[in-house]
This record gives sequence, structure tokens and C-alpha cells, in this order.
Amino acid sequence: MIAILPSAADPCNLPFPLKNPKEPAMSDSGVKFQPRESIEQVEEGSDLAPKFDDRGLITVVTTDARSGELLMQGYMNAEALARTIRTGEAHYFSRSRQVLWHKGATSGFVQRVRELLVDDDQDCIWLRVDVEGGASCHVGYRSCFYRRVPTGREFGATEVDGRVDLVWTDTEKVFDPEDVYGDAPNPTIL
Repeated sequence: MIAILPSAADPCNLPFPLKNPKEPAMSDSGVKFQPRESIEQVEEGSDLAPKFDDRGLITVVTTDARSGELLMQGYMNAEALARTIRTGEAHYFSRSRQVLWHKGATSGFVQRVRELLVDDDQDCIWLRVDVEGGASCHVGYRSCFYRRVPTGREFGATEVDGRVDLVWTDTEKVFDPEDVYGDAPNPTIL
């Protein structure tokens, strides 16, 4: 299995120059996606013909392979998808940093892909993964979904002037982000 390790010479920790994320045809890793030619081909055929959006990205949902817990939602460009297929480890494209990102390259919380599924019209990817170290959230929680939004009666019983207060579903962090990431910029955009 190929592992992409951070490089001190490359500030993005990438061992290759980035291509435009809007170019989804062929990747540096040799994985070739097929052109989308018909609805039958896309929905019923065996060709991998992913539909990247106008920014060259495809949505990815990632769950724990054992428990089914939703861990994160992210994006891939063609190169991230190809590297995920080739290496068996999750790679994403960071919209905030505009870089390809090998999940776990900095934190050590590598996502090993057990199964990669594509939806019916091939515009969304579902990764079922095993996570080394047990965390997938840059904030330090196991899952990026550590709060829920009250709805219906619960919202009615807790709201004041329409304000929605989030309810914590996980209160214990798996790691301290400052210890892992140091002074690296936070990827959250306000």
C-alpha cells in the first residue's frame, strides 16, 4: 500500500504539484474516470463516471465501517478520488485551504477505506472506513457531528425568540487539537 507522507519542503505537505480541481478526467495516479455518455451508463453500467460540480468537486460522506456512525462530510477532486482508490486511504480536497489532503497525514488519524460506494447518479461518494486513533474531527471529537439541532416539540420547549441552541451529543474529545496541529491555521471559515 502506498502512503503519502508529509514533506518538510512542501508547505502543503504534497509530494506533487496541484492541478486545477476542475479537471476531472485523468489523475496523476493513473486512475481513469470514464466520460458520462448516457443515463443508462451512469445509473446501470459498470463505468466509474463521477459527476464533479462546477468547482471540480464531488461530495463525500464518511462513516465508521463497524458502527455505521457518521464521521464527516467532505469533498474530493479527481486527484483525491483517484488517490483514495489507488492507496485505500482517504484523501480529500480542502475548500478552505485549496489543497489535496491525505486524511491523517498530520494528525495520524488515517482513514483506511473498507468500502467506497458511489450513488445512483455518481455525484456523491460514501466511504466506509476504519480510523486509526479513533478520531475524524479536527476539533478533537470522534465525529464531526458532535451536536444536534432540536426539532419539533423539543425545539418548541427550548427556544426563546426563535433562537436555536445546539445540543451536545459528544462532550469528550479524543485528542487536543493544539497538541496535534500546533499553530496550523484552523480550516473553519467564518
